[in-house]
Amino acid sequence: MEGGRQLGKLVRGGGIVMKRDCMFFVADLNMLEAFKGFLCRDQFHQSIGCAAFSFDPATDIRHAAFVYDNLHTQAGELVRGYQTTHKRIVVVQDCAFEGTPGQARIESNLGSQLAAVGWERDDFLTIAIEPELEQWLWQDSIHVETALQHQGPPSLKQMLIAAGWWDEGAPKPVDPKGAMEFIGKQNNVKRSGAIYRKITSKVSVKTCTDAAFLRLVEQLRAWFPAEVAA
Repeated sequence: MEGGRQLGKLVRGGGIVMKRDCMFFVADLNMLEAFKGFLCRDQFHQSIGCAAFSFDPATDIRHAAFVYDNLHTQAGELVRGYQTTHKRIVVVQDCAFEGTPGQARIESNLGSQLAAVGWERDDFLTIAIEPELEQWLWQDSIHVETALQHQGPPSLKQMLIAAGWWDEGAPKPVDPKGAMEFIGKQNNVKRSGAIYRKITSKVSVKTCTDAAFLRLVEQLRAWFPAEVAA
């Protein structure tokens, strides 16, 4: 999907490279598919209040493959060179892994890695999702129920409350990933990037109050400010 900005291209005569708008570099395949689901939505920029910008899943998103837990210590080498093809970069890792230094340190480490290979501070955003990606996916929504093949009644939320995975009155399950795995076993649905993409391609982003997600939205609005009607 391409937004309203000019796409990157090489002008052979002068050797000028027109950089693409933004690279998204994420920890693993599930996260990559979740971001694709959101960023490939028709007019997705309108849902977060920023201007349209170019996004092509073939060129503008990558993941850290088998070193996902170590992204915060290896990001510099992994994203080295993208300054020549992209104006900005977003790097995302979750926090729930053995030996995690915690959210603040992960984000700091990622920032240090990017700065060390030449990224300017105003041109990158580092995000550590606490505890992990599933925190962004859960909503009391028919789209989540459909993706996880839940058939009610009761609703998926009520089922999880009864099973002890979701506290009454809370916006999300106590253990988002554990709740996803529990429902997967109940419905014989394997947790996968395809399911994550189904969810993020449909659910409303306006009800997500996670601080890390709101930082992403705020930064995209700053980089790509929506035009104000005269």
